[in-house]
Formats: sequence, structure tokens, C-alpha cells
Amino acid sequence: MASSDDKPCELCELIPSTTWYAEYDEPFRFTILDCDSCDVPMAVIGKHKSSLTEEESRVVQAALGKIADEKYPQGWVFDDNMRQIPDHYHIHARPYPPWWKKP
Repeated sequence: MASSDDKPCELCELIPSTTWYAEYDEPFRFTILDCDSCDVPMAVIGKHKSSLTEEESRVVQAALGKIADEKYPQGWVFDDNMRQIPDHYHIHARPYPPWWKKP
């Protein structure tokens, strides 16, 4: 699939260049891997679309949360601000920055 500017979508064409934690086919296709830009775990939906249903979001966040709990025992937060690839849904699990007020 092409992105909005007719370049190939790098999230549609995932190339294993970082750590891959898990691949899911059910209830829908998505992959959890380290982001090659910021080196934090992220989930990438297998279908080229820019948003998820509430149920899809729950499934993805539960799976990504398990990885984040192991990698960041001091705490972490979801970040679904899709800066570089805004038209293919992905979500990051980022460690709390030192200044963050933990819940």
C-alpha cells in the first residue's frame, strides 16, 4: 500500500531490522516490535488504516502493555501520536521520562 504521498508505506512493508516481540493473526493481524526511530516497543496494525475501533485498541494495548511491563518495570505510557507515518496506525509504549509525574 502507498502512503498519502505515493511512497510505499514502511509499516505495511515491515522489515525485521529491530527486535520483534510478537506477531498476531487473531483476532486481527498486528506485530509488536522495537521502533527503528526511537527504540521503544510499538504495535503496528497489519492493515493500512489510520485508526482502530475501541475493541481493536483494547486488544493491541493489552498485548503491547505486557511487553512494556517487562521492559519498563519503573513505568511507561502509551503514545499513539503518529508523527512520522500518520496514515498507518501504530502505538508506542514509552518509559516514563524522569520529569513525569507517575500515577
